[in-house]
Amino acid sequence: MDVLQRLEELERRVAQMVVRGKIAEVDPVKAVARVQYGPGMTTGWLPWKPIRTGKAIVWWCPEKGEGVTVISEGDLALGEILPGSYHKDFVAPSNDPDLFLIQYGDGGSVSYDRKAHLHRLDLPAGGRAEVVAPGGVKITGDTEIDGTLRVTGDIKGDAEVGDAVRNMSADRALYNGHKHGNSPAPDPQQ
Repeated sequence: MDVLQRLEELERRVAQMVVRGKIAEVDPVKAVARVQYGPGMTTGWLPWKPIRTGKAIVWWCPEKGEGVTVISEGDLALGEILPGSYHKDFVAPSNDPDLFLIQYGDGGSVSYDRKAHLHRLDLPAGGRAEVVAPGGVKITGDTEIDGTLRVTGDIKGDAEVGDAVRNMSADRALYNGHKHGNSPAPDPQQ
């Protein structure tokens, strides 16, 4: 191989080390996708790089049209896809540097605003949230529920329970003094 051929081969390999494009097809079963990176140019099936794959695992399948970068050692057939590049069809959802935001594409999102100190979960109409914690759930802080609270187990408290009129200990004082049959307790006040 002469020097000119070697130079052309090196230029071709360098040109294929970093390629930007969009997801053209996805095979979620095999965790691979194809990337369109130029007019009529599409890669073969390539794996995408997940965020984590050890004991902590993140599964997040890229979507058709999503901007990506393919990295390789100079041969696109051996490349890997790095998901996530904004472009005109998928623009950045915010310009706030203090906001961490994940949007799910159906109207649902999770965000944390470090300036406002607000962690928020938004779900689309009909959306539900479930917490499965066999060891229990502890909430430290005032809690507000706007809607119906349905409890399928016991309600226990270490402090006073009450409503706008009075608390449970006041009710207990009123009703524990009533007579049962020949009880010596006085009649309760009405």
